[in-house]
Amino acid sequence: MKSRIIILLILGLASSRSFAFESANSVLNPSFTEIYESGMPADWGNISHPNYLAQIGTRLVVSPENFLQVTRESKQTANLGEQRVLLAPEVRQVGISLRVRAPYFVIGDVDWQVPGLSYSWLLADNTERPIGPGSWLLLKYPTQEWTKLDTLIAKPADAIAIKISILGIGWIGQADFDDVRVEPIP
Repeated sequence: MKSRIIILLILGLASSRSFAFESANSVLNPSFTEIYESGMPADWGNISHPNYLAQIGTRLVVSPENFLQVTRESKQTANLGEQRVLLAPEVRQVGISLRVRAPYFVIGDVDWQVPGLSYSWLLADNTERPIGPGSWLLLKYPTQEWTKLDTLIAKPADAIAIKISILGIGWIGQADFDDVRVEPIP
């Protein structure tokens, strides 16, 4: 009887899913340790041209401590980097997380225009579907401390990938981004 209880406890622990799981991270260059000659982070696409960023007062720098630092002086939209992470058919859930800190920032015109990460599904028919309200990991208030933001979401059957994007809409200030993770769970 005692061994049966132990086995049930082990099975229960193995099947419970808290976001503290350590599955494989599918994000390339999640801590911005690699940079291109241009100074932009490797493997992160759709970053606005440096001339446009300079024109609207936005600066992206990969710090020597390996995190992405974004400074924004205007509310104008800028692309700050995105990745598409392919998902195998057997994936049922996706864990998304990042660490962010922002010593100061001003919220944009709506409450989701703050430093953070957005995500949306890419479908088998080659279309993109927003996940809906709440499809962001957002920093709620300025902080000098690194803050982990995370979520666990169910994958639709027709989703073949998820797109993650560093938010560059509306907010003004400075924010640091690190350890971006997308962890597929079968």
